[in-house]
Amino acid sequence: MNKSKQLFASWVLMAIGLETAQADYKLNLMQGVTKVSNDIYDLHMLILWICVFIGVAVFGAMFYSIYHHRKSRGHQAAQFHENTTVEIIWTIIPTLILVGMAIPATKTLLELDDVQDSDMSIKVTGWQWKWEYEYLDNGIHFFSSLDEASNKARQVGSGIDPRSVPHYLLNVDHPLVIPTKKKIRFVFTAADVLHSWWVPELGWKKDAIPGFINEAWTNVEKAGTYRGQCTELCGKDHGFMPIVVIAMEQPDYDAWVKKTQAEAKKGPDLSDQSHDELVSKGAAVYSKNCSTCHLPDGKGVPGAFPAITGSAVVKGDIKVQANLIINGKGGMPAFGKMLKADELAQVISYTRNALGNSVGDEIQPKSVQELLPQGADTASKAVPMSTSEKAEPIVDMPKDELVSLGKSVYGSNCASCHQAEGQGMPPMFPALTGSAVVTGDLNAQVGLMLNGKGMMPGFGHTLSATDFAAVVAFTRNGLGNAVGDAIQPSAIQKLQAALPAAQDDDED
Repeated sequence: MNKSKQLFASWVLMAIGLETAQADYKLNLMQGVTKVSNDIYDLHMLILWICVFIGVAVFGAMFYSIYHHRKSRGHQAAQFHENTTVEIIWTIIPTLILVGMAIPATKTLLELDDVQDSDMSIKVTGWQWKWEYEYLDNGIHFFSSLDEASNKARQVGSGIDPRSVPHYLLNVDHPLVIPTKKKIRFVFTAADVLHSWWVPELGWKKDAIPGFINEAWTNVEKAGTYRGQCTELCGKDHGFMPIVVIAMEQPDYDAWVKKTQAEAKKGPDLSDQSHDELVSKGAAVYSKNCSTCHLPDGKGVPGAFPAITGSAVVKGDIKVQANLIINGKGGMPAFGKMLKADELAQVISYTRNALGNSVGDEIQPKSVQELLPQGADTASKAVPMSTSEKAEPIVDMPKDELVSLGKSVYGSNCASCHQAEGQGMPPMFPALTGSAVVTGDLNAQVGLMLNGKGMMPGFGHTLSATDFAAVVAFTRNGLGNAVGDAIQPSAIQKLQAALPAAQDDDED
């Protein structure tokens, strides 16, 4: 029996109830795990029953009239042009029904857009084909991709039964972790094309649009794992960029934050690796990040994605290839933002010594680190400082040195919102170029950055005094601004010492 006949037989068996379908199909909306999702469900049911009542009333009256006033019973059709009373009645009643439907609908829509008074903010950026998450309040930052098991099973000719993979195509390597019973504000954008972030149990979905910011919020009452997908056709691997949200009770979430921040502080492994180790580990990095476009065998898709096998770039100068991978070009994203130096070294070495290539050389993580944009990987990622770090001796620096250092600090902590050139993303993230705050009173700007305001987190507890002074100097003397002044790290250290203790310090 060929495959088409097997599928048809399976469909027939399911239709007559002899075979169980794989999915649990439901006719109604799910209620979700948030107040918003339940309010949407309640609104849906209210409108549904109003429509049912209208349908029963209208069709009931129509069928009654047709049956009891039929010609066979001797009824004659009434002849009249209009009836003012009837006209008024069938205008007033629908108007009242529409108003009755509009009031709860408007209330729910306003609730959906009310992102004020949030406890924390998370920036979500869509990429082809993964999600980038940045916690604006504590500096945690990572990319989330399809998990390895699903990625292997989805490959043509893998021989893996997808039904044997838990949560096939709905699992990721790094899930988004949030606390329960907290109002969480999301801001959405995209780095390349349109995407759409959707977790059904949260009750909404939002488009991620390049150069534009969308907002949404959630408050999950119950701890658990909630899964979703991109719902905007964003390219060939649109179906392979799932979303996984893990809601944790506050103590568990706090422990996760500390662990994640501690791992981020370690940075990439810059120790030298053997040629065989680089190539071996690079295979996994390639499979996860490159095989989607260039294919698992490196043959690429002619006219769309160039082949790795026999590529002049891959077989040429290794630093030229490294710069292309790090900075991207055309449709190829900048992997310097996504991968650590050791991962980049591994995948570069792999492509040059596998997939039909045998150049014979390799590149070490230290060499890749030197090619990364200034401050990448090792620059401060807004990870909260410990009390001992705040107490370290501070050395004041010339303004030019502060500005130079501030460029890398800005790139790691500010550019994601205010953009690399300081142009911002109005109206959500204001421009720094020509900003009245940045070109105005120095102390006012410092106070704003120390304590935060609105969506902007307070950097008083997350940047060292030196990094803080440096980024202030850079914003006032770079990005198209030329105020000419600066503040020294020693002055920032005194201001930080006067700030209320950070939550993590209290817990320690």
